[in-house]
Order: sequence, then structure tokens, then C-alpha cells
Amino acid sequence: MAVTYYITSARGGAGATTVAAGIGCALADMGERTLIVDGDNVCGAALAACGCGNMQVFTVADVQKGLCRAKQATVQHPKHKNLYIMPTLGGATAEGTESAVKEVADLFDYILCDNTALAACSSAVVVTEPYPQSVKAADAKICALKDSGIKIYGVILNKVNGGLIVSGKIVSPRDIAEALRAALVAVIPEDLTLPLGDMRRQAEKYFKLAALSLTGKSGKIYNAAADYVGAGGYIRRRMRERI
Repeated sequence: MAVTYYITSARGGAGATTVAAGIGCALADMGERTLIVDGDNVCGAALAACGCGNMQVFTVADVQKGLCRAKQATVQHPKHKNLYIMPTLGGATAEGTESAVKEVADLFDYILCDNTALAACSSAVVVTEPYPQSVKAADAKICALKDSGIKIYGVILNKVNGGLIVSGKIVSPRDIAEALRAALVAVIPEDLTLPLGDMRRQAEKYFKLAALSLTGKSGKIYNAAADYVGAGGYIRRRMRERI
């Protein structure tokens, strides 16, 4: 039976879909059979983030109509062979998606539900940016999930600029997690190429750390500020300020 996580954020643009895609690829490369359930039933955001746009034959909407089984509504990633994506394109309902997830749960080791199928998930991971408005929204999201009886596995700090931590413009990820009263699962540094669909090899390392944290194999958290101290760090901070 798969371990199922609800990957969510409180504000659009925080990067929940990108984080789900990155962790999904990392889990698959670790040998874990992994399914990402794409909660975007209009544009298929997770499909696109995984580089599998328009590869679907069936979706959860077709499962609801009785046109196929849930297993058939998955897309195998062409590069990461242990990774599958289940799209909800075509107007799949939350209930239909939850049913589809439960139907295929025995086929996977991990299932990452990107803002969908909450009732089918064992716990939630909240993705937030390290800025005050995002942290405040994440706090409200965590409270709402807890009030609904959902277990919070922890938070992932995304788009973290270590230079801003060193300069004192934002607080550290650990302090943010403490303020949110949630465990810090992972820190994903800012990567300006990700919105363009490009993931640098360095970024793959950070997502692997996040995947290891979710599987309980490691508790190591990336120190985003480490690259911005000293003379070299000062130069990096000044260069980033000019972008």
C-alpha cells in the first residue's frame, strides 16, 4: 500500500506543483514506484512540469465515465521509468480522483497528490515561500487542514534565496517552520530556470534531499545560506541583487 501525501500550498505561485514534480522524479530515481496525481483538471500543470504534456490517453474524468480503469489513466514518464502521472484533465471531481487513487494505491510505493484527493491521503505537506505574506497564508492553510482532521507531515520552504537570509531580509527556514508549528521537511533554493521547465543538476540534489526526508531515510536539511557567506558569498549576493 502506497504512502500518500497531499502536496499543497496556500497561495498560487508558491510552487507546490514544481515541488511535487521534483520530489516525484527523485523518488523514482531512488527506485520507488511513484505516482503524481495532477490536481489541475484544466491545464494539466503537473503533466507539464514533468515534461509529459499531452502524453495522456485517458484521464480520471474518463475513469469516472467508465471508459477505462484507473491504472489506464496514468502516464509513464519517458525518462524516469518508475514515475507515473495521473491527470485529472476534463473536469474530474474530487470524489472521482480520490476513488481512482485508492484503486491504484497497491501499485505504488509513494503517491503525491498535487492539491487533490485529500481524503485519500495519509498526511499533508504544505509548500510555502519564505516571505511574510506566504508564511501567513501557509499558517492559515495548516490551521484549516488541522481543523479538518488532516495530519500535517511538515512544511517545505521553496524558492529560498540564501543571500536574503544572510543579509537579514528574511528569517531562516527553521525559524519559519517553528513559527508555523510544523516540522521542516526540506528547503528548496531559488532556481530562476525552473519556471522555464529546466531543472539544473544542482536542483536535483535538493529534491533528492526532500525525497529522502519524506521517506524517513534522512533528516538532512539543505543550508541555503551557506553559499552566501564569505567573499564569494558577498559577490553572489550582489550579483543576485542586480537580476
